[in-house]
Amino acid sequence: MNVNEIFLSTLKKYNMIQKGDKIIAGVSGGPDSVCLLHLLVTLQGELNIYVYAAHLDHMIRGDESGQDAEFVEKLCKSWNIELFTERLDVPSYASAKGLSMEDAARRVRYDFFKRVRSEIKADKIATGHNRDDHEETILMNILRGSGLEGLLGIEPVRDFYIRPLIEIPREEIEEYLNQNNIPFRIDSTNLTTDYFRNSIRLELMPLIEQKYCPHLGKSLRRLSEIARRDLSFIKEEAQKASRDVLDFEPFCVIINIGKFLNLHEAIKYYVARFAIEKIAGDTKDFEEKHTALLVKFIEESETGKIIDLPKGIIGIKEYGRFVLYADGKDTDVPDYIYELSVPGKVAIAESGVTIEADIIPPDPNFNMPIDPNTAYLDFDKVGNCNLIARNRRAGDKFKPLGADGFKKIKEFFIDEKIPRRKRNKIPIVESCGNIIWVAGMRIDDRFKLDDRTKKVLRLRIINEGNFDILDR
Repeated sequence: MNVNEIFLSTLKKYNMIQKGDKIIAGVSGGPDSVCLLHLLVTLQGELNIYVYAAHLDHMIRGDESGQDAEFVEKLCKSWNIELFTERLDVPSYASAKGLSMEDAARRVRYDFFKRVRSEIKADKIATGHNRDDHEETILMNILRGSGLEGLLGIEPVRDFYIRPLIEIPREEIEEYLNQNNIPFRIDSTNLTTDYFRNSIRLELMPLIEQKYCPHLGKSLRRLSEIARRDLSFIKEEAQKASRDVLDFEPFCVIINIGKFLNLHEAIKYYVARFAIEKIAGDTKDFEEKHTALLVKFIEESETGKIIDLPKGIIGIKEYGRFVLYADGKDTDVPDYIYELSVPGKVAIAESGVTIEADIIPPDPNFNMPIDPNTAYLDFDKVGNCNLIARNRRAGDKFKPLGADGFKKIKEFFIDEKIPRRKRNKIPIVESCGNIIWVAGMRIDDRFKLDDRTKKVLRLRIINEGNFDILDR
């Protein structure tokens, strides 16, 4: 098949586009992206699509970068294609972020593509990755030890990105351009081995083909297909396991440690990655080594230990559970304090609950219903002070019902196995400077009902559906 036929076959095989799609072609000026744009422009009537181009001047190669931008602008003008351009100092960005030039350019380029897509409400972004790029990526990932996912190489379709040239060799792309007298630019940095990919392309792959494996590209593609098949099965099994092992709350994912430890080692890794993806939106830059570190931490760390992970994710080992959340979310509860009238009620936004107070007559038999979200106290013992609802403070202590002596709130929470991330949310009700109730848990023994009680102070969490202290 010729280039046109392979191009159309690839679009159909991977269902890359639909009629009426707006397609943005990322155009650097090099042979791959120019070929991509030409094919899209030539076939846009047949495909019933709308084609746009986007070019980023990354300022890496001085005057050459500017000349690339001018070339792309003239090319798009001659082909009557609307072009979106931007100029960003990638070398400075790479230095500021501590990234390699390759990584920095990739991040900046894809951020630019996303902005253009949002601006014109495009359906797809097409990039010029070809079959050689796919093979090189697989070998690079093998050398990096990236695991099964790395063996997939460059995926033909990922989210709204499509790679219509992914099954066309670089040599045939250049031949297509020459036969059609289509100009293109050569990136001088592609000819140096200073960059990892270039070194793989110019040095390692030719050596392997010459001395060890003449059909290296074909072997790498076959390896990719095998990995894709096997990975599909593993992910399917991991998805099933995740439904049993993972629970989701706002801003966090909870891993049931007991169930997690019983999983096969391979499934553990993908369950952990599913959890990361739920928090961060994707697992990009969350490498195999990070996954291994997370799994080991879940298996071996002590209760209460915390781990900092890439993508701004924090992990806390709790009692039988491991909690993942985005840094600054879920656990960052500020100090709060509210007045609670009797009778009356107060909504505590920080905890997501409302506490109601009222006076009821005592039951002669003291048969008050047992409910952790309701407290019954001797009103006269509580004292004639305004009630305060707040969260814990350093040094807080009270005398838990049935205890012989006082206990610090911190120690009480530890004994009751309250996860650290929830401790600041729990309302504490006090009167005259004394804690009378740790909401949803225990009253202070000094204020319990007895046979001399004349008035009962009833405190209730009236929307306990949002209050999950006991769900530990």
